[in-house]
Amino acid sequence: MGFGRWYNAQKAGVQIAVAGGIAVIVGGAAAGVFGIVEAGLARPGAPASTPVPAPAVTTPASALVTSSPPAAAASAPSATAAPAGTITDPDSGATNVSKNEQLLVSGTAQNIPAGYRLDVFLQFAGHTRYYAAANPDNPAPLINGHWSATILISEAQPIILWLVLLSPAELNLTNNELAYQSAGYPTLPGTRLASVRFTANAPP
Repeated sequence: MGFGRWYNAQKAGVQIAVAGGIAVIVGGAAAGVFGIVEAGLARPGAPASTPVPAPAVTTPASALVTSSPPAAAASAPSATAAPAGTITDPDSGATNVSKNEQLLVSGTAQNIPAGYRLDVFLQFAGHTRYYAAANPDNPAPLINGHWSATILISEAQPIILWLVLLSPAELNLTNNELAYQSAGYPTLPGTRLASVRFTANAPP
């Protein structure tokens, strides 16, 4: 057998032997370590490997990060608060008001929209007519949250004083309806904000 054929035969007869857990390549031009095989697998009857449990996580509960649904979208800005007003003078139930008296009435108001105006109306108890009580050109100006107006008390009887909010259209109506200014409005113009009852007396 020539050297070439012998070399090829040796090359084709490479064998792998397992000895002591080390795989050795025998034959050919080189021999070396192939890998490490678990010894227990090479011996029949060896106990099966038992995986070692992973250590328990001991992260404090306070450090845990939990996922949560996205926060609800910020609520839309609330609509402008509703207009509100009070009548602080005269007091409800007052009896110290006299007929033909120039009475200064006043109170508070807030959230009044631009272009709207406050006004006061008188209603004689038992009647369904409403009389604009303040100067129609300057009904009840609002300054720093307070309003006031001077009205004339023309009758000696129980009276209801109404504070109302007039839109620009309603303000035009009260300024232009001259008949209603003298005879009284059949319905109360504007939005009612507050009212008080008092009694006007005849002077002694």
